[in-house]
Amino acid sequence: MLEEISILLIDDDPDDQEIFSFALQEANAHAVCTFANDGLQALEKFQSDDDFTPQLIFVDVNMPRMNGAECLAEIKKMDRLRHIPVFMYSTSAEPEIIKECIDLGATGFIQKYTDTDLLEKALLKIMTSIHFS
Repeated sequence: MLEEISILLIDDDPDDQEIFSFALQEANAHAVCTFANDGLQALEKFQSDDDFTPQLIFVDVNMPRMNGAECLAEIKKMDRLRHIPVFMYSTSAEPEIIKECIDLGATGFIQKYTDTDLLEKALLKIMTSIHFS
């Protein structure tokens, strides 16, 4: 039996969460997605539950209270999360934003697609390129 893949999406937009969740299930039925509505909520989850360690994290770049780059920097400061692949997730693909996030430790960047087939293909590519333990 295939094991579940634990994924965290940090995104303030409920519609984007729903689109991501649908595409993720199509890409891998064993993927289980948890959501945080912004960076502060994600950090609260990590700090309140030492066992909460997703295998893959996606972070929206533009969020209120704490933007994606700030959230990424905080995630990378946590010993138990430092090795977790983190992909930035945004409608904006500005090279300077991508570079900043990569410099902060992001594994990569994925563009927000409204077409679930394109998003599914992008998620499948990411999940097949990562060795989950």
